[in-house]
Amino acid sequence: MATLPPRIERPPRWHAVDPSGPDLAGGCAPSSGPSSAAAALAAAPALSWPIADDGSHVGLAGALGPGGDGVEAMLTRLLAPASAADDLDIGALAADTPLGPVTLPLALVPLADGVERSASVDPEWLAALDARRSAPRPALVHAGREVHLEAALHVTMLLATERLAPVGIDDVDERVASGAQLWLLGGAVAWALLGRAVNPFAAWVELVTAGLWPIGPARGRLVVVAMRRTG
Repeated sequence: MATLPPRIERPPRWHAVDPSGPDLAGGCAPSSGPSSAAAALAAAPALSWPIADDGSHVGLAGALGPGGDGVEAMLTRLLAPASAADDLDIGALAADTPLGPVTLPLALVPLADGVERSASVDPEWLAALDARRSAPRPALVHAGREVHLEAALHVTMLLATERLAPVGIDDVDERVASGAQLWLLGGAVAWALLGRAVNPFAAWVELVTAGLWPIGPARGRLVVVAMRRTG
């Protein structure tokens, strides 16, 4: 009696697809693809929102693994129709900086004033902020989750850029502000994937999703810029 060869288990292949089915990376029916849902998202050149989990497709939170629900919630707030920031306690959120509480009077300023004041933020404070933003990466890489981080950042930049820095912005100040907002979002996304109870960027990102740009301490004030938001 002939014996069957041992069955070879092959890992599933993943594709980021639009609702009608084509692969977003190639525009045609899926064939062979990346070996994880996160890698498929990281390869997609464009995305629509929401990235839903309908039973046959893995949504964003599922693709990103632990902490993915936090990233999804953040993007949901950002991409919701624009709402007034009047309901926010801007002073309390601004004071809850990623580096800890800052007890300075709030200065809510227009864009041009904010860009000018941003040059006065203490360089050491900015360096510490950059280090705090970068801190999650080594832990995520060590845990084998670099692909989750890259996918989360890629999705965030694709979707948030459309909201915060849409094509056609020619104003230099607006570009400076939107770039800073995207930078803060990147930090919040990385920290969210750690799945910890406290995300040090959470309060400032709440301001960003409401159309504000928190700058930090400058000239004895805690500076926040009121930005226009489309949508």
